[in-house]
Amino acid sequence: MRQNVVISLACVLTAIVLLPGCGGRKYADVEQTSNQCAGLIENYAAALDKAGGAPDVAKATNQFVDKMEKLMPAMQKLKEKYPELENDQNMPEPLKKIQSRMEEASKKMMGAMMKAAPYMNDPEVQKAQQRLEALKMD
Repeated sequence: MRQNVVISLACVLTAIVLLPGCGGRKYADVEQTSNQCAGLIENYAAALDKAGGAPDVAKATNQFVDKMEKLMPAMQKLKEKYPELENDQNMPEPLKKIQSRMEEASKKMMGAMMKAAPYMNDPEVQKAQQRLEALKMD
């Protein structure tokens, strides 16, 4: 479970790193990708929150991993394309909303992980967790 939280937070942090300076058209691709990432995290947290058992947790985790595997290459390309966005000290006003959304998604994820904790010893959940841990989210 700890790895799950760490990986989810890594996605949030990666997206936040990409946010600075995204207020103009130049960074519209970063804003779009960050919003996609936030949406995936929010949906995953909601699915875990509603999970009624281990099969639901495994399904939610696998669906999240499937979607993140598709999004991660775009996030990595944006990180390489805009190295100037590594410094998040001067967050443009239009991006504060996105930053806020990412922080909220992170909080929701933490709560959802606690509710899913009782199912983490299930073999199917463990398989899904291994897939999640294998994501390269740096």
